[in-house]
Amino acid sequence: MTAPAASSFSFEPLFLVFAAAAAVAYARALRGRLRTWRTAVFALGLLLVAAPLNSPLETVAAHYLLLAHLLQNAVIADWAPPLLVLGLPPDLREAIARRGGRTLAWLARPKIALPLWLAAWYGVHLPAAYDFALRHGWPLNLEHLILLGAGLVFWWTLLAGTPHAMPAPVALAYLGIAFATSVFLGLAFMFSNSAFYSFYEHAPRLWGLSPGKDQNFGGVLMNGEQTLVFLIALGWFFMRLLDEEHARGEKAST
Repeated sequence: MTAPAASSFSFEPLFLVFAAAAAVAYARALRGRLRTWRTAVFALGLLLVAAPLNSPLETVAAHYLLLAHLLQNAVIADWAPPLLVLGLPPDLREAIARRGGRTLAWLARPKIALPLWLAAWYGVHLPAAYDFALRHGWPLNLEHLILLGAGLVFWWTLLAGTPHAMPAPVALAYLGIAFATSVFLGLAFMFSNSAFYSFYEHAPRLWGLSPGKDQNFGGVLMNGEQTLVFLIALGWFFMRLLDEEHARGEKAST
């Protein structure tokens, strides 16, 4: 089968429906009480769920380059989930926590959320699973749902998974362990001399990238974006830790 033009748009209705349903539910929950920056952040999160799968990026990812597919996964797993969680006002987070009940409370524990996120991150990139998904098409949607769901649980645990915000020292440890244990996949892509996925070995090439170079650059992109995301989060919680220590020092001196 001839691959479509790399510039052609794809259409994945599942994620368009998800984004539209989430937007409607969000608007109804706020009942017209728009929270300017939170609403903008939530909308950006929804855009980052729908756009990578309904654009030429999906066409390139599904037919040409691993690099584009890894970019999709990064957007869906690492960028959209924290924005969606941060976009929820505190009262809406509390309502979701009540609705989620014991199941969400159980998932939103660091010892559960972190291994779940890592299992999703590494599991969907296993060569057998990845090649199967690429050759059959429909499992790609399942792969992206797994990444999105695991990402939401991971960031919910950090930002809203308990009745109170995660203590800064615990958050720093949680983020540090997550970053240190997730980088090996990108490193494997970066430094491997052979392509992991037979699908991309036989795919049409773009921009003069061989399958090996395509994979190497994909690893650079993956580790680069994760480093940026985690450094921002680590920096924010480190500043919060300093503020908490400063406040305790002032209280002790009075």
